[in-house]
Amino acid sequence: MNIAFEVCDTPIPIMGNKVNCGVTLGVGDEMIEGYYYLPKSAVGLYPLIEVTAQGDSMIDAGIEEGDLLRLELGALPSDGDIVLAEIDGESTVKVFFTDAEKRHWLCPMNPRYRPIQLKETMNVRITGVVRTVVKSVVRKSYGECMAVLNRANAQRQKETDVMQRLCEAVKEGSHLFWASSAWAVAYGVVRDVCGFEDSMTGFERKVRGLSLPASFKYTCTPSTVQRTISNHSYMRLHIDKWREMGASPREVVLMEFLRNFLE
Repeated sequence: MNIAFEVCDTPIPIMGNKVNCGVTLGVGDEMIEGYYYLPKSAVGLYPLIEVTAQGDSMIDAGIEEGDLLRLELGALPSDGDIVLAEIDGESTVKVFFTDAEKRHWLCPMNPRYRPIQLKETMNVRITGVVRTVVKSVVRKSYGECMAVLNRANAQRQKETDVMQRLCEAVKEGSHLFWASSAWAVAYGVVRDVCGFEDSMTGFERKVRGLSLPASFKYTCTPSTVQRTISNHSYMRLHIDKWREMGASPREVVLMEFLRNFLE
C-alpha cells in the first residue's frame, strides 16, 4: 500500500516548570515530568521540549494560561519568532524583533506590558524558538455541564410556552391577519415582548406546527417572515419604534393586539 513507517524513537521531554510569559526557573533535567516520542525526521535539527505557559503577556499571539509551548532548543531566532529567553537568570516568552537601528527587543503581545530592549549590560540567552502552541483543554465539571443543559431546557420550555400563548392569541385575533406576511409582525412581538431567542427560520418552523383552526386563511410559509422583514427595515427595530418608522396602520393594530395578549 506504499505506506512508509517510521519509528517513534526520539524522546521529547515535557517540562514541569511553567513559563510565565514572565518569569520561571531555568530548564534542567530535574524539571522533566515525562517524555513522549516522535520520529527523528519530525523532530528536525534541534531537540524539542515542551513547557507550560502562564500569564497573559502573549495573549494577542494566541498563547493563554495552560497552553503547551513546543520549542526547539538552541535554534537561532528570526524577527517575529516567539522565543523563550533568559535574562539575568529569569526566563520569559516574548517575540524577538530587531528594529531599524539594529537594536534587539523582546516584544509582548499585550498592550499592558512594555517591550524589553536587550542591552550589552544584560546576561541574555535565547533558550529556544517556539514552533507549536498546543491549546490547553480544561475539563468541565458535572455541575457546569448540567447548568448548560438546565439553561437550554429552561429556554426550550419558555419557547414552548410562548408559542402556545401565541396560538391562543392568533385564534382570538385571526380577523386582524391580512396575509401570511402578518407573521412577521407576530415574530417582532414574540421577539421583543417574550424574549424569543430562536432564529426567524426556527420561529417559522414552530408556527407551522401550531394547531390553528381550519378556517384560518393566512398560514406561515417557509421564509415568509424573513422576506417580509428584509423588505421592511423598521421591523428589525424594537416594536416600540415601528409606528414612528413608518409601519402601516394594520401592522400597528395587529402588533398592539398581540402585545397586549402576550405581555
